[in-house]
Amino acid sequence: MTEDEKIRDLLKRYLAGKCTDAEREIVDQWYESTDNQRVGDTIYDEMREDLYTIRTQVSPHSPRRSIRWFHYLSAAAVLTIAIGVAIKLYDPISSNSSVNEIASLEAKHILPGSDKATLTLPDGRVISLDELTVGTFGQESGNQLIKDEEGSLVYERSPDSGKLFTENNYHTLNIPKGGQYRLTLPDGTRVWLNSASSLTYAVNHFEQERTVTLAGEAYFEVKSDARKPFRVITDKQTVTVLGTKFNINSYPDELGTKTTLVEGSVDITANKASRSIRLSPGQESFVDGSGLPTVRQVETGQAIAWINGLFRFDGNTIDEVMRQLARWYDVEVVFDGMPPTDKLYGEVNRNTTADTPLELLSFFNFKHHVSSVNGKTRITITNH
Repeated sequence: MTEDEKIRDLLKRYLAGKCTDAEREIVDQWYESTDNQRVGDTIYDEMREDLYTIRTQVSPHSPRRSIRWFHYLSAAAVLTIAIGVAIKLYDPISSNSSVNEIASLEAKHILPGSDKATLTLPDGRVISLDELTVGTFGQESGNQLIKDEEGSLVYERSPDSGKLFTENNYHTLNIPKGGQYRLTLPDGTRVWLNSASSLTYAVNHFEQERTVTLAGEAYFEVKSDARKPFRVITDKQTVTVLGTKFNINSYPDELGTKTTLVEGSVDITANKASRSIRLSPGQESFVDGSGLPTVRQVETGQAIAWINGLFRFDGNTIDEVMRQLARWYDVEVVFDGMPPTDKLYGEVNRNTTADTPLELLSFFNFKHHVSSVNGKTRITITNH
């Protein structure tokens, strides 16, 4: 997401009444700071017109809620980004001096991810879930589609669920970089999806054929049904369970697919393996490019730290750490030289601006520089 898109996203949430107290104050301050400016850029004019429309529709005396300190940091960052975008758009020297627009930024101005997702329906329609209000928003293949009070997507059987649907009607839940989302499938299974992930499933007769296809990372709490196994298909394996809790990390830019079992048992069938293996709680399988699985004992808290709002590193390399940060903060990461193989340890709150996890790297003698290249935030890592 570019910087001006981040601003537009804030304005949409302001209009929908979804801003935090501090974010609302930032929008108010930005409006006042631009009130007397004379500018001619089309993009900036459009943004300011949007802001004027919002200010005329939203009461300045809306009830305010208590906020946490990291929400304030996020709001302050938005104001700084907004001012930075305005300067970049109207500085004739920077806009004409080179093909690539490069500007220095600070890590404290990089906002954390949030709950956002799109749902693609069988007819090709795409619904932005984070823009919906709470309640039922559709009906598909005998299921009511609901956004609950927690902002999750929930499928509930509707009265005509006995109707015969002969063709599989697939839904795909897509999570962008800088996003995360939760859903409850028609059988009651709960799923948490991490950034840059997607889940595809046939909603008609889901209880009879409990199968989903995953790209990226997800944590599952599978509804127990001894007669109907639940299956998760990734590019390297198929996981079969009856009722259990487990995490799958299957990002294409990782070295392989990890399946970490928290409770119950799962069977792992790698695409190139001749037989399946069964995991016990506390075990993790790894399927690499060879297509053959290996199993080790692990502390499961690291694998599922993300659903609890944490980054947790336990012997990870710097490139593994930065891939996580790149997905969550929606940034580009480059290394000045070859990434070293040093092991990193620590635990950091994910719901903070990027300077917090980057400060952890300084304890391991890594330095970072943040810049904006053609509107895209880039973090450059060095260890010298």
